[in-house]
Amino acid sequence: MIVHEPQMIRSFDGTFIATRSFGEADRIPVLLCNAIGANLSIWDLSLAQLADSRRVVTWDHRGMFDSGLPASNRLDAGAHVLDAIATVRALGIERFHVVAWSSGGRIALELAQEYPERVVSLGLVCAGYGHSLTGLLRLEFTSLLPRVAGIARFVAPPLHGLLRTLLARPEVAGLVRQSGMIGARADTAAFIGFLRGLSEADPQILLQSYHAVSGDSAPHLLREIVAPALVIAGEHDRFTTRTVTTEIVAKIADARLEVYEDSTHYLPIEQPERLAYDLKRFFKEIENTLT
Repeated sequence: MIVHEPQMIRSFDGTFIATRSFGEADRIPVLLCNAIGANLSIWDLSLAQLADSRRVVTWDHRGMFDSGLPASNRLDAGAHVLDAIATVRALGIERFHVVAWSSGGRIALELAQEYPERVVSLGLVCAGYGHSLTGLLRLEFTSLLPRVAGIARFVAPPLHGLLRTLLARPEVAGLVRQSGMIGARADTAAFIGFLRGLSEADPQILLQSYHAVSGDSAPHLLREIVAPALVIAGEHDRFTTRTVTTEIVAKIADARLEVYEDSTHYLPIEQPERLAYDLKRFFKEIENTLT
């Protein structure tokens, strides 16, 4: 996993947020909005390629990894947006591209809607805007996840040790691969790093944060997005449905879709070179329109 010494900053409510910065260049920087509970293992194979031509910055979600415990009861997407803004302000960044994966998509969309003058473009990778009750009626199992998380947070602490032991076992990655949840080409070491990161997070904060960010649907955000968007989907993604992806592309005024064949929700560790190439090409194209 990529290791980088964090810079600690204070966010809007006094929470200490761990920020990280990679690369240095004159081009417009990238702000990475990771999924709730994900560490940088999921980006190991593409982050270096992104950072070879521009600065990439990110932060640990409040209460997770190197960030401090929340100083308030705020764990909703809006709080993470304010943490993101505190991050770029502390690093002296005015405008930036945004790349988001999975549940980080909801944070990215709120960020683009609240701060249109700062967000130059959006790269939405297997990303959504939350899960609706309508999805339950369509029998989409992903719509159950935030509800399950909301309940599980009350019983998670006693099971934390068992969960850490389970996710630390090397055969877990193989079992998940066999289930079809990740593709055959996924990097095993990166996926194990991702699982171990999940196991190290405070389970109550992790589940409560996921529930707060993904537990309601916000499709209304889409029509308010003015930044151009590149929406990248995995052909076999079981978590971000094609219905959601199609709606994002249809409702954001300037959006295009790229579907990666034979890829799942874990596309960043399945096709990292293509992902980095497509994002860099998209950023360059957008920047050429600004000059």
